[in-house]
Amino acid sequence: MPCTTTTTTTSKLSLCCLHFYLLLSYTTGAFAFSPMSPTTSQNLERIFESPTPTFERNGSISAKRILDCHNSLGECIIYDDKTNRVLWTNIYGKEFHSLNLSNGDHVVRKLPKLLCSFGLRDDGPGYLFAWEDGFQIYDPDTGIELNKMSKGENVNPHGLPTRLNDGRCDPTGKRFICGGYYGDIEGMYVKVYKVEMTKGENGELLLTHEPVVDQIQVTNSICWSPDGKIQYLADSPTATIFKNDYDPENGVLSNRQVLRKLDVGVPDGSCNDIEGNVWTAVWRSGVGESFVQCTSPSGDCIYTVNLPDNTSQLTCCCFGGPDLDVLFVSSAKVSTDSEKEPFAGSVYAVKVGVKGRTESRFGLS
Repeated sequence: MPCTTTTTTTSKLSLCCLHFYLLLSYTTGAFAFSPMSPTTSQNLERIFESPTPTFERNGSISAKRILDCHNSLGECIIYDDKTNRVLWTNIYGKEFHSLNLSNGDHVVRKLPKLLCSFGLRDDGPGYLFAWEDGFQIYDPDTGIELNKMSKGENVNPHGLPTRLNDGRCDPTGKRFICGGYYGDIEGMYVKVYKVEMTKGENGELLLTHEPVVDQIQVTNSICWSPDGKIQYLADSPTATIFKNDYDPENGVLSNRQVLRKLDVGVPDGSCNDIEGNVWTAVWRSGVGESFVQCTSPSGDCIYTVNLPDNTSQLTCCCFGGPDLDVLFVSSAKVSTDSEKEPFAGSVYAVKVGVKGRTESRFGLS
């Protein structure tokens, strides 16, 4: 069974702290009251109850920190609409995180190895996990492997620090697209794979994978246009987000074109809104406050979400909440200066005036 750390709704804890503070104040004669930091549930409540801003071209807004989780590399943040939870992985911490938006409960599951990305399932427990070295259906709540590792070529023949990286279920739910990370090794290239699932003769779940892109350095920004016919994909060291024609029948990518080349930082994880815009977390590696940029289907940067706390390493973003109107953003503290970025690795959120799309679920091909 995995080790579990849970931060539950903190009203009782806050009340206990308040009683202790009042007792201490009484015994010392100091009655000046300093309000405590808001809890995660209070932070969420303020976000959801805040007025919806007008989404205007060339506009901007500032996000708020809602959870101080100090992830070394928080990634692949997505929203589970069936459970009203935001989920993400802390890759280097070997952790699976869950934040319940109804009450602020934050649950952390320890994992046996690096989880690089994952997808929701259409049916059954667990998730499709993209481990450092392959794909598998795995239940982090029980620590049980629900099937064997995917069959196909070795997705990480060089071993760490190369590994899998960003991934997402396509709009059909029939496949999971996921690519690798080159480990910061000059001259190293990895691939992008499509993963599909069938059932065996005895009802067991069988995963297979095969490459759809043969050469990339750092796979990021995987998401799709609302009609599912355009797939977005970044090769982060090139600072470029590409768009590909996508065949929903077989998962083949073709006709690669440049959507946008960033002027500052490099693109990390992305998501789409209902209007087809691409929202991208920008990674700046300690050289200044980072932001999420919204790029139109025509390639124009049309909106910016600024981040507080001097946070420079944003990793991914998703729309969540019952109305899909809140943008959640994950971040990383790896290689940062803790004095300059004391809250690196936290999770942030803000309403941006536009709604997102429901996350696709992985099922049988």
